[in-house]
Amino acid sequence: MKLTPLNITLACILVWVISEWNQEGDRIFSIGWLIVLLVVLGLLDLGFRLIFKDVKNLWFAQIGFILVVGILSVLIKLM
Repeated sequence: MKLTPLNITLACILVWVISEWNQEGDRIFSIGWLIVLLVVLGLLDLGFRLIFKDVKNLWFAQIGFILVVGILSVLIKLM
């Protein structure tokens, strides 16, 4: 399996959730939503791999996707 930005993002999310698992207070994700997120990111990664055969274009597309989703999330949070 090749290393892609969505794989790196998925690994960072898993490390973040696992590191805060035993903390007191509200959890960021429930188990169900975490599984849904894992499946969605995995399917998105496969979709991007099928669309973009060149690794360079794949990286640009996935980084662009992550940036757009991040910016939209911040804008939605601010409203």
